[in-house]
Amino acid sequence: MLKNSMKIKNILSTSLIILFFLLGLILLIAVIMGVPYIVNNIGNVTNIVSGVGMFVLGVIYFIMIILLLEIVSSSKINIFIDANVKRFRQIGYLLFLNLIMDYVSMLFNGVTGIRFIDVAPGIFITPGMTIYFIAGLLCFVIADAFNQAIKIKNDNDLTI
Repeated sequence: MLKNSMKIKNILSTSLIILFFLLGLILLIAVIMGVPYIVNNIGNVTNIVSGVGMFVLGVIYFIMIILLLEIVSSSKINIFIDANVKRFRQIGYLLFLNLIMDYVSMLFNGVTGIRFIDVAPGIFITPGMTIYFIAGLLCFVIADAFNQAIKIKNDNDLTI
């Protein structure tokens, strides 16, 4: 069983490293191509806000990948550390920020796709927003579970 978990950690770590470099390359290209795009569309606020929003979304995903890489790399020694609790909370906050950005983006560009709830113009919930919300809450639950595990581990270390 330990051998399988090491394989899974290695696959996860390798996948995150590949995503890290690919997303970093995409963000670099976005900066190089984004500046002329903004200059050409200086009068069109909707295009500029949309382009900058997509770039910020990419940066947020880039930060989340870095945090996940740090969590995976810390698991080689001990995964139940205070730094990982903080990292999971940061990922949760970033997912909520993505939810807000998704909502604002749809207010500017119009809602595309399915809506779970559509009460009035500007008041809606989409599947993507629901996923961001649930994943963000899940990160906070994992952070609390890690925090509880750290407390139990510290209590056990003090017990003879």
